[in-house]
Amino acid sequence: MHPDVYVGSAVDVDAYVRVRALRVWSRGDGIVAGPLAAAAWDAECPWEDSELIVPEHARAPAPDVRPRVGELPLDEVALLFDAWVTTPVRTAFDLARRPPLVDAVAAVDALAFVCRLSVDDLRVLVDRHTGARGIVQVRRVLELMDPLAESCMETRTRLALVLRGVPAPVSQFEVVLPSGKRARLDLAWPHAKVAVEYDGPEHRTITGQNRDAFRNEGLDELGWDVVHVTSAMVLDPRAADRLAARIGRKVGRG
Repeated sequence: MHPDVYVGSAVDVDAYVRVRALRVWSRGDGIVAGPLAAAAWDAECPWEDSELIVPEHARAPAPDVRPRVGELPLDEVALLFDAWVTTPVRTAFDLARRPPLVDAVAAVDALAFVCRLSVDDLRVLVDRHTGARGIVQVRRVLELMDPLAESCMETRTRLALVLRGVPAPVSQFEVVLPSGKRARLDLAWPHAKVAVEYDGPEHRTITGQNRDAFRNEGLDELGWDVVHVTSAMVLDPRAADRLAARIGRKVGRG
């Protein structure tokens, strides 16, 4: 795992194992932070590196560890997996400082959704660490974050539209179908009855396709215009331009 830190070859190297390995390597002096801390809190993250906050006297860093010298207030760390890990809100604050902006918002949204964080929770740390590196981006992340986003790709889909001038949608908007069942729409503009659904792998299974077909039939009866998008339509800049123009025409520009 790290110099002088080993694990059995049959062990599933998950967040628990990675955190414990860093604890052993740092001899208990380090605080797990960044993407690995997010994974420890069971949140999705665009990055996968191991970040460790260490005191000045800590041993030389391993080549696969991203060290950061410093100390944190006691209320910004927690004991998890018998190791010191940044709290969810401190983890979100640290990830909000990382470029690029869209990935930072996606990381913060994921933590906010899993750990029930609010904009005000992060604002406390912004006010506490006004001179921190990347604080300007953190403030922008606060403007763009949405704790209701259920995946990083939902965040990327929303930002692909909003950053191109489309009015901010309502996330996870609930609609009662004619059948009496309830449907939650990833992104919705209720005034225009327009919705955008991000179709991940689960939507491409037979079960997912059938579920979507029945739901779309009910939404169509209610007058909803549902636009299904894929990763290629969001991640390719020219495709995202076309998508934003299309949705903008349907819902009106902000």
